[in-house]
Amino acid sequence: MGSERGSALVATWRRWASGSALLALGIVLATTGALGFVGAHRSLFSLAAPLALASVVGSLLLLGTLRAEESRLARELRLTRTGTPALRESAIARRDRAPFFARLLSTQLGLAALMLADGDPAGAASVLASASGLARGGRVERLRGLVEADIERASGEPEARAKCIERLRAAAPLGNREADLYRLHVLSKAVLEQGDAGVALEILPELAASRDQDTRIYATWLRVWFDFDSPDAGSRGADHAEPWPELAEVAEVTEGDLRLAALVARAHGADSLVSKLESKLDQRLVAIAHSEGQG
Repeated sequence: MGSERGSALVATWRRWASGSALLALGIVLATTGALGFVGAHRSLFSLAAPLALASVVGSLLLLGTLRAEESRLARELRLTRTGTPALRESAIARRDRAPFFARLLSTQLGLAALMLADGDPAGAASVLASASGLARGGRVERLRGLVEADIERASGEPEARAKCIERLRAAAPLGNREADLYRLHVLSKAVLEQGDAGVALEILPELAASRDQDTRIYATWLRVWFDFDSPDAGSRGADHAEPWPELAEVAEVTEGDLRLAALVARAHGADSLVSKLESKLDQRLVAIAHSEGQG
């Protein structure tokens, strides 16, 4: 059930087919039990039509619920990355009002990611532990690994952040846009919090070369925070002895990149990063104005 967002995480054909089969079996068993309880002398064959209808209706309801959970998960992952604190809080509150049937098929991964963005790792771990067993396996399980890495990052321990960075760098893309952007988001935050300029420089070229604007946000964060574009960048290294490799192949940061990167950083309360991004933007605007004045 892929779309322009990439491969589905929850609403997969396999999950729908297996769920529909279990639902149909449950309907048959429930009907058999009810007939035996009331002592009705009717065979299941005589009820084939209503049983088939009930199975079809149940299957369609299941499909709708899976697609709703898929959409909800994508929205929550997007809010985790780009939403303001007020929007994240509203999304968390809406989860508490979800119908019972929807909770049975909830991965709880989006909710956990939102809570981590709001600085509540303990709550996120608790929510993750309460996820329904009916929504496990496949890409959902791989996404769960990303959320668990985010919990490690949020712990604040250098060793845990290092483990988070290692896990996320080793993780293969899921093929789902929001899940893959979430991985880059957590990885970039972990690298910034760890202050690991060496790792930042290793992952930067691929991020900066992307045509996706959301991906370039994280390249802009890393470039500006570690001053990779400053005139003396070549004289600095992770050990203050080895020079940085040249970034000639990396696309230049644009004004749009700086503005969007600052907007997202502000939503996460990264005031120091926002200051550096806005300073870089001011320098860019002054340079443009000076150039136009000379022209």
